[in-house]
Amino acid sequence: MRNKELDALRGLAAISVLLYHVLALNWPPLQNGVYLQPADKIIHNILIFTPVHVIWLGMEAVWFFFVLSGFVLTKAATRPGFSWQAYFPSRIVRIYGPVLCAIVFAWLTYRLIPHVVEPGDNPAIGMLPTAYPFTDVLRDATLLGGTSTSIGVLWSLQWEIVFSLALPIYIFLVQRFPRTAAIIAAAACMIGWVVNDQVTMYMPMFFFGALLAQYWAQVCNTFRFLRSGGWFAHVSGSLLVLAGITGMTSFFLLGRQLGAIGVPARAATLPLVLGGIVLLTITSVNWPPLSRVLTTRFMVFLGTISFSLYLVHRPIMIAFGFIMGLGMLPALIVIALSIAVAVGFYYAFERPLHRLAQRLNRSLQEKVPA
Repeated sequence: MRNKELDALRGLAAISVLLYHVLALNWPPLQNGVYLQPADKIIHNILIFTPVHVIWLGMEAVWFFFVLSGFVLTKAATRPGFSWQAYFPSRIVRIYGPVLCAIVFAWLTYRLIPHVVEPGDNPAIGMLPTAYPFTDVLRDATLLGGTSTSIGVLWSLQWEIVFSLALPIYIFLVQRFPRTAAIIAAAACMIGWVVNDQVTMYMPMFFFGALLAQYWAQVCNTFRFLRSGGWFAHVSGSLLVLAGITGMTSFFLLGRQLGAIGVPARAATLPLVLGGIVLLTITSVNWPPLSRVLTTRFMVFLGTISFSLYLVHRPIMIAFGFIMGLGMLPALIVIALSIAVAVGFYYAFERPLHRLAQRLNRSLQEKVPA
């Protein structure tokens, strides 16, 4: 059974990524703030260096996707009747199908809309990709061995594919060596950020979602006090949400201070970020006030289109940068148009491909010998 709350969290993470790209492009102080550079205006510093930054997180929102993928796939794979023979082909269709459609969509935006840097354009426009050559299309279509910047979000999907293929290993580790594997995963992740190795940066993150799924019943039992409905439950739930958001934004809250004493801020705050993600995941399901908000029709629908929104928003943003330049109006148009296109993309491509993957899964399960 799917958790609607987790679908909604995925939708909020996709919105956060959308806002990250749009705000960072259209307001240079915010782009500089991604690298912990202070801004002149108070409002910009609030958006950068306080927990408010959660509304436009880029990297950390993608990490949320990784943890949720680890959780959801592990829960599914450990249910009775699960078939590995059916899982692998259907999972490939589920990911590659929408990605290939998104590549075609992005390619069309580059072909139909001139991506030309004109004299006098904002310097940020000059840093955007101006073409989507066929070699990059082919590279993006594999999702392995690196992706181009023409779409700009597919880098995370290559790790989703690797995790999907390696899922049996993750399940073996969380079932047989949970404590040891968790320590190694945390250490590997932090070291990866120190030495700039992408495999160890990202792949251990899925483990924490898998670990949470493996012990989900025990975790929910531990946090059952959130369901009591009394004042203590509401205060605790509010504090856990605040702690989760603070953890997710800890790089921006502590990064300058850590950098000043020579500590790698990304590596040092990574446990706090992942801990914040886990806390928000737990609280979203176990604290009724938050659960009710996340299971409203709008929030669930936002989660439903989250993958489509993630795939289509950046080519739209790049195209409108060349069409309209930068500023408040282009930013608002890109946000609204990205959501509208994502809805159309979901119904036209993602949902049919998802149903195809489900039919393939059922068909292959029927062929598995009893």
